[in-house]
Amino acid sequence: MSNMISSNGGFHIDLDPEAYGDTYKDPFIQDEDKLTIAELIPRILIERKSFLNVTEESLREEIDNPDHEVVPNDEGPESEEIPNAEQLESDKEILLSEGNVVDLSDPLEIFQQQKLDLSKSINSALNETSLSLDFVSLLISAVKPNVAKSTISPHLSKSAPLGSLNSDRLSTQTDEEDHKKKVVDLKDTAKVGHGWKLEALHKITTLFREASVNLNEQVLKERRYWNMINSVLSNDEVLFKTRDPMNNARAIGVKYGYGDSGSNFHDKGLAILRKDNQTGEISFNPITNANKLTSKIYRYIRIKILSEIDGDFMLTGQSVFENKFNGSSQPIINDIEKARFFLFEEDLFYQLTREAKSLINYNVSIISNKIIIEINNEIIEIESVVYDENNDDELNNYYQNINTYSSINNVKCQLVLNYFKIMLCCYYKYNLKLKQKIPTSLTKWKQSNSHPLILRPLLGNIRHELNLKNMQNILKRLLAKFKDSLECKLDVRKFANLEHRSENPFQKSIERPVSKFNIILKSKTKEYLKIDVELTTNEIFVNLIINLNIIKFKSEDEYSNNLNGVNVLQINFNDFHEIEECLDWSILTFVSG
Repeated sequence: MSNMISSNGGFHIDLDPEAYGDTYKDPFIQDEDKLTIAELIPRILIERKSFLNVTEESLREEIDNPDHEVVPNDEGPESEEIPNAEQLESDKEILLSEGNVVDLSDPLEIFQQQKLDLSKSINSALNETSLSLDFVSLLISAVKPNVAKSTISPHLSKSAPLGSLNSDRLSTQTDEEDHKKKVVDLKDTAKVGHGWKLEALHKITTLFREASVNLNEQVLKERRYWNMINSVLSNDEVLFKTRDPMNNARAIGVKYGYGDSGSNFHDKGLAILRKDNQTGEISFNPITNANKLTSKIYRYIRIKILSEIDGDFMLTGQSVFENKFNGSSQPIINDIEKARFFLFEEDLFYQLTREAKSLINYNVSIISNKIIIEINNEIIEIESVVYDENNDDELNNYYQNINTYSSINNVKCQLVLNYFKIMLCCYYKYNLKLKQKIPTSLTKWKQSNSHPLILRPLLGNIRHELNLKNMQNILKRLLAKFKDSLECKLDVRKFANLEHRSENPFQKSIERPVSKFNIILKSKTKEYLKIDVELTTNEIFVNLIINLNIIKFKSEDEYSNNLNGVNVLQINFNDFHEIEECLDWSILTFVSG
């Protein structure tokens, strides 16, 4: 910075910004070469004061004499006077009176002091502006609180609540003039005010009427919804809380499966009672175990019997579809019962298929959705049929019951189907008892290794009846062959293992059948031969096991007292041809001996 003494005795201060460097650059000193147009024009106006009397000659003179000092025009605004010695003396007295010690002989000190005063004035102006803004914000907070929140300072918002400052307009007219003006305004605006009020009343009335109608509709929808839920609950259905897979909204579900009854089927029988937002009615929507909607294809089991006639198999019997799920007046109840009925049918066919897989070696085959059993010149077909409620002819066997011969085994087919369903219920009961017992290693083993006894007992008992007939025919042939040489007595005891346990009608279906043949042969030499034949099977129910035991007595007394009997033979067979040869040889040896 350099200083010069002007012609009128004052000081001319010229600041060189580059003398300080970038580190000590004063923020209040601006580089004139870097000023924008918006900043440069005001500075030129301050220096020139006015451009009214600028002429070409004055500008040329200023260019020729750059060091010539510009004299402000008298007609322009008041120019800032250059301080002279008297002003410096007065400034010195003012600074000394304020207690500031400033060396006025140093122009830099005077400049710093003036800059300090300017910053104080700017801070004061900013404070006053902030206070004015807070005042206006607090004043309008009573009318527009949201606008006031965005402009009021945090300190004032904590100190003074919004709406605590209000204002009113003060009239400059007299009371009489105000009264006259009010009377005139009332006459002119009465109709407008009445119209506004009438329009507001009509609008409010319409809004209340629409709200009332909407509320009544909502009440009717809710009443209809909860009445249907109550009807489902009164039907002894199990309800639970869940989420709708479609929109993840809260919903009420129903359990229509047999999981609580002991079923271990993969489909647990879960559904959502979805509410219709338009009517308030509920609909039945089955879901999977992963809480996903599923489309059910209903199937039912149909039993057919084909008999061999003249070398060909003809249909002689078929079960009837029993529609037992349309007994309620509530459609939602019928939908639940329908789903429960077909779920039981699906579970039954699943269990039958499981058993049929272990019976492939016993003339049992599985083709698609059909189990075929060939036994005793008959074919029993267990088929899973798709349910079609519009096909009444197929459901009622219209085309099959065309004559008496074609429906001769209808009752037998229906009994077989009922037997399957009852045995599946028994299996449910067995599983439920296992779940209720104390969990031990044995109960856990039974739960994982227990298999239903549905198809095997039926097939095993049918084969056992055939085995009984074959065994009786063999014994009759042998006794007829030696009737001239022997006196014979035959005693047949069917299902001898159930003689003392006949109270349980299902005992025959869960225990292996055991039948016994007792044969007493008496020779001409008064010797006795006791033959015991036991016909039974294993846990698969379809195998043939024949236990043969032959005891010889030398006299009638020994036979009567069962003393000194000689065990001639004790052996097991799995074929009728072998046991026939063995019995033939044993009886022939007894006769010739």
